[in-house]
Amino acid sequence: MSILLDRESLLVEVEGGETLGHLEAYLASSELTLDVEGATSPNDTVASWLARGARGARDAWLDPADHLLAGLEMRLHDGTHVAIRPAPRRAVGPDLVSLVVGMQERYATVERAWLRVQRVGVKRPDHGRLGVDLDPPLEAGETRLLGAIAKSLAGAGHSR
Repeated sequence: MSILLDRESLLVEVEGGETLGHLEAYLASSELTLDVEGATSPNDTVASWLARGARGARDAWLDPADHLLAGLEMRLHDGTHVAIRPAPRRAVGPDLVSLVVGMQERYATVERAWLRVQRVGVKRPDHGRLGVDLDPPLEAGETRLLGAIAKSLAGAGHSR
């Protein structure tokens, strides 16, 4: 597995099959971290961690200008390869990353990811927690939309 670190941008490019434990150890040698609680699991890959919703990652609302995932390459279940190159979070158009993070590989599998890393020991911005449910239940229209996306991608013989 290859890990490419851009210290100036504080980004690490990593294959989806890389384990969080190995990645965190690699970053520690450069005094960097993913800042993910429990990022030392020997079997937890970047792809599976993102598919489960990036559990243990810092709450994005504590610093809305920061981001966990700067870019990725994914394979949709119809075989289509999608590349989202690293770019400022608010400058990339539709949020295709949402097809991956927390979706249990329902639509796509991460092949590569550009993750934001942090300097060890540096205080990070904290704008406080929001007083709202950050994971509310889906409404009927959202459920229908997600089903339509899955059905569209199942045309290649994949179903999830």
